[in-house]
Amino acid sequence: VLFRTAHLRPLAEYGRQTIRIPKEKRKGRRSWYKEHLTPGNLDAAVERARELLKVEPGLIADLLWQGRERALIYKVLALTGLRKGELASIALGQLWLDEKHPFIELKAADEKSARGSQIPLRKDLVDELREFLAEKRRRSNRNVLSAKTKLFTIPRGLVGVFDRDIAAAGISKHDDRGRSLDVHALRHTFGTHLSKAGVPPRVAQAAMRHSSLHLTMNIYTDPTLLDVAGAINALPSFAPESATLANIGA
Repeated sequence: VLFRTAHLRPLAEYGRQTIRIPKEKRKGRRSWYKEHLTPGNLDAAVERARELLKVEPGLIADLLWQGRERALIYKVLALTGLRKGELASIALGQLWLDEKHPFIELKAADEKSARGSQIPLRKDLVDELREFLAEKRRRSNRNVLSAKTKLFTIPRGLVGVFDRDIAAAGISKHDDRGRSLDVHALRHTFGTHLSKAGVPPRVAQAAMRHSSLHLTMNIYTDPTLLDVAGAINALPSFAPESATLANIGA
């Protein structure tokens, strides 16, 4: 939901309806406001924006590109565990998409631990990055982009942009434990999904690039999202042995 909303919201902003404020509820001179985007009105706002901007197809394309890039930024953060600043440092020369095991090369100077790392990439994410880069080249009118070209243009106000994206996606800013959802939470998402996928803790620690297993398992893994019941049901059945013991007792 977040990725789709992030993709569409830049265009949808142009299609928000104007809401009149009843006189008895007005404060000051303001008599109207723009509707807030929600999962229920997002698609309608996109269609209105397309109609309003139909004489400016270039602007529609630019807004959709902006949203596509933002959605891919979130996806890369959630599927690699990269921090926002680390991702902002990545240039095209640090992408190794043609390797047997594709990865992003994170330089020591740009990593929090200052070690430098190879960040593995899922195949489906590699395919999406290829498509993104092909469009990036087309939009730049160049067949080849410099190795020093940044992979993404990270908005300066990404924290605020993220807050508006999750609001439009119907995702609460705070959970029932009082924790706030922000861009860095996508790194927590990465860690939690590693655990949910059954990745061994030591491997998850390496993927998260943590100095301690405690940090990986207790800080970056949300126990409320883990399938504890499923894990219990995955334990072997001892019924045959129990039946044998019962027969012996008889």
